[in-house]
Amino acid sequence: MKFAITRTILAITLVIISAASWAQDTASTIPPAPDPASLSTNLEQLNALMVPMTSDDLAELADVWQGHLKSSLEEVVQLNLAIEGLDGAQATALRERVGLLADDKNAVQDRYAEVLESWTRKGAPPEDVAKHTVYISALNLGAVRTTDPRTLFRLGLNWVTARDGGLGFMLKIGGFVLAIWVMMFLARIFKRAAQRGLDRLPSVSRLLRTFIVNAVYWATFVLGILLVLSAFGVNVTPLFAVFGGLSFILGFALQDTLGNLASGLMIMILKPFDMGDFIEVSGASGVVDEMSIVSTQIRTFDNQIIVVPNSKIWGNVITNVSASPERRVDLVFGIAYTDKASHAISVLNELVKAHKLCISDPAPEIFVGELGDSSVNIFCRPWCKTEDYWIVYWDLTGQAKERFDEEGISIPFPQRDVHLIQT
Repeated sequence: MKFAITRTILAITLVIISAASWAQDTASTIPPAPDPASLSTNLEQLNALMVPMTSDDLAELADVWQGHLKSSLEEVVQLNLAIEGLDGAQATALRERVGLLADDKNAVQDRYAEVLESWTRKGAPPEDVAKHTVYISALNLGAVRTTDPRTLFRLGLNWVTARDGGLGFMLKIGGFVLAIWVMMFLARIFKRAAQRGLDRLPSVSRLLRTFIVNAVYWATFVLGILLVLSAFGVNVTPLFAVFGGLSFILGFALQDTLGNLASGLMIMILKPFDMGDFIEVSGASGVVDEMSIVSTQIRTFDNQIIVVPNSKIWGNVITNVSASPERRVDLVFGIAYTDKASHAISVLNELVKAHKLCISDPAPEIFVGELGDSSVNIFCRPWCKTEDYWIVYWDLTGQAKERFDEEGISIPFPQRDVHLIQT
């Protein structure tokens, strides 16, 4: 029993010693973290190190990087003063040294700016941050004033030809323009794909098809622009906040427009009419020439353009004259009471059967419709294709007048018998 207890104690001791040795070995293999205040820390490391820092920590770090920037610029100023009065190889060497120090100063300033940005995000007092930004602006302006023209020219030339300077800026502009062109190309491809897909659905109206195709194009283009901006380092998160605020404000300011938009969507989905249809709505009649999400454009027979808000259309009775492929032409011909109605009916039957645009199915109807005050009214109701309606209407009206004259059938004027009573 004592031997078992002793063996257990020894085993526990060995485990503790092994764990301590493993922890020590592991700690010795982990490299020390870089110092966020060191000049050797690159920008990526600095951003990672600033994540857990508080606002007070970042305030101290901003002061440290302000000191680094000050020291870097002091050396540049001293070299610029030393260049005065020098010529030849010595002046050239000093100008090259100034160029190298200017690059170092720019790197320090970039990390200094990152510290200020991180500090601002974590609630830095605006007046404290303003002190640093004003200092940076004053230093840059002073550096330009204390640099001789030849050195400035050399620095400018180096910036233009540097990949992180003018050349890099031009490459970014070219890449952005190319990316925009690619996004437009992709948007057209998606637009054509949507068009082909909708063409396979005959039940979808042309209005809804046009709206969906345009929506796919612009949605692809806008999403592509956001992706391009994000790829080029632009923070697009504030854009969504701006869009959200604008949509909230515009929702109140454009209530009528939003009502037109909702009505337009209902018209496109339920399709009471389509482009090219002849409709009568809101006191306007004509062919639907074009439709947007908020209004419908109607072209009358005399070529007038009437733009009707979609809410006015959806909230009223819509008469779609072109919805059916065939229409009945309603004609009324008045004859005198002294003429035979059967004779007039036979004449109209001949005219209807002889007209090439009148169809036999459904069969035409011709009958005495009413006995008016001054005429016997014959109703003539032939059928035709919808697009031939007015041709049939005008042709039969003119032909009936001529045939009635030939057959001796009179079309009386309105008349009234007046009886005078002698008192």
